[in-house]
Amino acid sequence: MSRVYFAFVGGEEKALCFRGIGFDVFPVRTEDELAPLLPTLRKNQYAIIFTEWRFYDVIKAHFEDLRGEALPVICAIPTNAQEVGRGGRIIQRLVEMAIGSSIMIQGEEDVQ
Repeated sequence: MSRVYFAFVGGEEKALCFRGIGFDVFPVRTEDELAPLLPTLRKNQYAIIFTEWRFYDVIKAHFEDLRGEALPVICAIPTNAQEVGRGGRIIQRLVEMAIGSSIMIQGEEDVQ
């Protein structure tokens, strides 16, 4: 049976929660601290990488060559009020690109 690997990249205070449920944790405060960890994330072949939104774009760009693969899944979590709803907007854009129009139900597009 193969092991599924989960990782969290982000601030130490949030990392404690993820460490407590068995994730590999990479506490970082800045993108400069993140940069040397990116090869480790790739080498360990994580199935799912949870991260704070502030690091999402950097991690996503590092795995861009694997875009057609199923793994890793990179999930960003909101850490402040301004980030809530950002994931929904990304999904909405992807759906629009896939089918050529928006299929959001009236009122859902403003859910934050």
